[in-house]
Amino acid sequence: MASRGHHVYLICPKPIVPYVAPPQENLEIIYTPRLRDPFFVGKSMAIIPLGLPEIWRTIRNSHIDVVHIQEPGALGIMALTLSRLYGLPVVGAMHFSLEQVIRITPWFVRPFSAVFTKLYIRAVYPQYTAIMMPTKTVISELSSLIGHAERIHPISNGVETTIYTPVNGPYAKLRKKYGFHETEPYFMYLGRLDADKNIETMIRALAVTPNSFHMIIAGVGKQAMRLLSLAKELSVNDRIIWLEKIAREEIVELYQLSDVFVITSPVETQSIVALQAIACGLPVLAANAGALPELVHDGENGYLLPTFDEKLLAEKMCYLATHPEVRSKMGAKSRELSMEHEKSRVLKKLEALYTEVIRDSRSK
Repeated sequence: MASRGHHVYLICPKPIVPYVAPPQENLEIIYTPRLRDPFFVGKSMAIIPLGLPEIWRTIRNSHIDVVHIQEPGALGIMALTLSRLYGLPVVGAMHFSLEQVIRITPWFVRPFSAVFTKLYIRAVYPQYTAIMMPTKTVISELSSLIGHAERIHPISNGVETTIYTPVNGPYAKLRKKYGFHETEPYFMYLGRLDADKNIETMIRALAVTPNSFHMIIAGVGKQAMRLLSLAKELSVNDRIIWLEKIAREEIVELYQLSDVFVITSPVETQSIVALQAIACGLPVLAANAGALPELVHDGENGYLLPTFDEKLLAEKMCYLATHPEVRSKMGAKSRELSMEHEKSRVLKKLEALYTEVIRDSRSK
């Protein structure tokens, strides 16, 4: 939004991993005190009242037209409270699902977490002026809990299709750069290594594919050691490239040197990494669950599979690995589908939503 000439104040917890954002005109990043998130590796969080002075100062001293709350955590609740105090319209996003919350919480509190999350959603989301969700698939879940379907708008997370692009020419040069085999098939996963991502199914599938098949697993998470142990147990660890810290330009190159992207999470509300993968022209093997079918059209730019069926996943891995012409055709379709989520299109939709809620707020 800053690139479109709007002045943006971004308030967030100070990162756990030191990070210096590149300067950008019209963008002010304000860091609040933070704690380490107990559920996600390397993620920071705030608790009430941490961040309250920063939010209050920004709303009181700046000419704010609309407040966007990305997550209804502590900072979000404080921002919502102060926004109502100052009469500002609020757009709230929802990028999680009930099933996802249940999967990432310890088993002994799961029944309580489900009840609490439902109550929390019903208490918070009706207070937003408008709600944005990344896909049509997840809108029905929210509207069934809170009603107010007219307030809920599907707006994609978007992808920068000028950065995430198919490889220009043969990828042998890229593979040589990373020390990968030039001709053997590589399957890629990028994301958190947590229970809700179901990476175990990918590793089990790899175990019943030919020894020439490799998998790139990039990310960090609570299940990292468990997944490493499983890979060793199944004798496939030497065929997996485990990556943790990677720069954005390296992420793009990893997509470009891979043959197929794999994502078997059953709880995606959209999946930014799947968006990036299709923008890079990759066919995708995905769980037929959550909102993934909106990005992966079965038989067109990949295949949709039962979430925990490692045998069928292995079969599709073998098929795509041995049919480069199918991969090429599906990859081209992926790139075509990604253009619907091109970042400028998404920003225009979001800008239109902000304009609408600001106009309606001022007319009251």
